[in-house]
This record gives sequence, C-alpha cells and structure tokens, in this order.
Amino acid sequence: MTRTQNMRANSKIDKYENRLRMHGAFDAFKAQTESPLTFITPEMKEKAMRSIGAPAFETPVIDYDGGVTIGNTRTVTIPDSENTSRMVQITFATYAWGFTIAPALYMNNEIGIQRDFEAKMLKYINKFAKTLDDAAVAALTAEQTQVYADALGYAATAGVLNFPWTARMNLIGDLATIMAANDFNTPIDIVGTPGIASLVQKLQQHGAQNDVNKLNEYADKTFFYTNNINPADGKFAAGFAIAEGSIGLLTRFERDCLLGTVSGDGHEWDIVNLPVLNIPVGTYFYDSVGDYSGIAGAASADMTRTRKEHYGFAVDVAFLTTYNSNPAQLAQPIIAFDVADAVSDAAKFAVPTYDVE
Repeated sequence: MTRTQNMRANSKIDKYENRLRMHGAFDAFKAQTESPLTFITPEMKEKAMRSIGAPAFETPVIDYDGGVTIGNTRTVTIPDSENTSRMVQITFATYAWGFTIAPALYMNNEIGIQRDFEAKMLKYINKFAKTLDDAAVAALTAEQTQVYADALGYAATAGVLNFPWTARMNLIGDLATIMAANDFNTPIDIVGTPGIASLVQKLQQHGAQNDVNKLNEYADKTFFYTNNINPADGKFAAGFAIAEGSIGLLTRFERDCLLGTVSGDGHEWDIVNLPVLNIPVGTYFYDSVGDYSGIAGAASADMTRTRKEHYGFAVDVAFLTTYNSNPAQLAQPIIAFDVADAVSDAAKFAVPTYDVE
C-alpha cells in the first residue's frame, strides 16, 4: 500500500513562542513626550532628528536660585539678581538590527515569505521593546528624587519609599500627596510591576456605589505596567510615580534616511513607523546575489546562485528627564517606591491566641 505523508496544515499553534513583554516604562516616556505639559518642544524634535554627525546636541537651562530674599523696606538702589545659565548635553544611544530573506527558499517551503518576514521582524521588535524599556527604567532610577518634604511617615531607603504590606491600599493615594508636598501638583503617571496592577484592581472593587469609595485614589492617575522592574527580595511590588511633563524622548536618524536616498545600485534608505512600538525608525535595504546554499541546510543546498534581500533598521534614542541643578537639595518629579510582601509583615501572619478555660 502507499504510505501517506505527514499531513500538515498552516496554523498559529506557535503564537506564544515569541510573546511581547509589557514595556510600560518606555510607554510612559513616549506618552509624556506627547503630553500638553511636555518640555519636549517641536524645535527640540526637529533639531534632534537632524543632529547626527554634530559634535553635540545641547539645550540651554537656567539654574535654580535659592539665594533670593524678600525685604521689608523700599530702597532707592535695586540690586542685581543675575541667573546662572549653562548648556545641558543630550546623549543618544544607537539601536540597530537586521535580517535577510532569500525569496527562492520559499518555493518548497510551507512557511510563506510574508509569515517568515513577520516572524523575524516580531522577534526583533520584542527584543527592541525590552531593550528600550530597560533603558527607560534605568533613566527613571538615575533621576529618582532623594528629597522628601513630607513622606507621610514612610521610610525611604536610598531615596526609595518603602510602603509596608499593611499600607498597600493607601499607596496610590499617598503618592500624590507626597508628590504635592514636593511642590509637584500636576497629574501623576504610575509605572509599576504587575503587583501594582493587582493593587489597582483591588481598589477598583471599591467604587462609587460600594462600601468605601476608593475612586479618588486612582481615577486621576495613568498607569503603565512593565515586567522589566525587578522588585527586591521581600517586595510585593515596585515602581515609579512621575509628575506629568517630567520625562520624554527624542529620536534621530542617519542622514540618508532623512534624505530618502536611493543609490544607483539599488540601496535604499527611508524612515518608517515601527509596528507595535509605534515609533519611527530608519530603514536600509539592498539586494545581493551569491552562493547561499548553506543558509538552511538541505532546504537551500541547490541555491548556489540566488538572490537575497537585506533589511536593516536603526534609530538613535535619548531618554530625557527635566533638569535639576542640585538633586541633593531639590526634589525631583520622580518617586521610586516599593511595597513589602505579606511574608515580611510579621503582624500579617501572627498566630491568634485564646484563653482556654
């Protein structure tokens, strides 16, 4: 009898092989860049985009002057009160990746060219998202406040506010009060671990028609969640509270991407919007012809003279926070915080005792 071949069907059974992680820290930078309260001006965006190759990209600032006084007499002579200005240099990091497609390879392949392209693209987008989110978390960590005018009795370790397990339901509301005590009265964004999402969900169970209305604890805040903040041992959750308009990002591209160059031998540069992350990236494309028989084992053994497409992507990104001339004495608009887990709260697991008659 004739032996049947393995029966195959295209499917999405592998859909969880390359799962996208939450990247809320990066999302917060991106969202605040477009906020009405942003410090990122159209001029900054335009000049940053074209700054590649320049010795430096800088912006002028004026330092805080804590030496001014208010008198109680009128004088004939008005004293000077000059400001101290300086230039702040903005630092970019380059992110680049690429892959190839050999079109002839898909003639005998049940995986189509478009599916393979998308799978290759997605795995790099996923890695890029984590890389950007890690950079965003690092930027927030570097600029977290060390100064608290009124921490409401909570302890701070190296600037990180420590909320005990028993105070976890007060966390979201108290962060706004602590921020206001530092003279930041704008709306607040919260970037946090999944533990923060858990706390918010518990608060949402106490709405306007419930036993206790907790709506004002969270309704005026925007939440971003990330898997790229690693709470310390003994911590249920961790995150950052950020005054709106305090963080932002800039992007820039190589010159030929800006020019949309197409060379005589088929090399092409452009700028496209990257799916999923929704940010612009520079692209670089070219064809080549060669012996590519070794790229896929037996499946490409005959491809000794074939065409290959080369796809490259690159962008420079700068993560920015508002300028602070004296972080040791002036509060920053970023509060780092964590929440102790239940096990670390001895009272939570105290064994009840009873009198025995």
